[in-house]
Amino acid sequence: MMNDTQKEHNHKVIKEVLKQYLMEKGFRNTPERYTILDEIYEMDHHFNVDDLYLLMMQKKYHVSKATIYNTIEIFLDAGLVRKHQFGEKTLTSSSYEKSYFDKQHDHLVIYKTGSDKEIEEIVEFCDPRIQSIKDSIEEVFGVNIDTHSLYFYGYKKPN
Repeated sequence: MMNDTQKEHNHKVIKEVLKQYLMEKGFRNTPERYTILDEIYEMDHHFNVDDLYLLMMQKKYHVSKATIYNTIEIFLDAGLVRKHQFGEKTLTSSSYEKSYFDKQHDHLVIYKTGSDKEIEEIVEFCDPRIQSIKDSIEEVFGVNIDTHSLYFYGYKKPN
């Protein structure tokens, strides 16, 4: 678990990353963007726009869903969040997570037994063998891979 000093330092770093990004792109430097960023970096789980919107409303932040969508697009481009398509059967099927300090990790999506792709659990994992595969691909194709995403989907085996 991260201590308060580390958390505070991380928040300063991500705010500076956002500030630099907005300046470079010529975007407005609005307080709403920093508030949304803070809320995302307080979370320890995946979220979708609806989750974030409800959280913002509960905390009496007056921000529209459109603002959240637009802000998340900025965060994606700035490398502050990562987008996932877990195959949810929902209208807003994209999930997101904070990503600036996280090492690359992969996902196991477990659906509820007997459901039509309703997610029971998402397990994050890191397997060193995947790094070996990445290294091999880089060597064979003469490329440098800077990110990747790997998803496994399934149901729990019956007991």
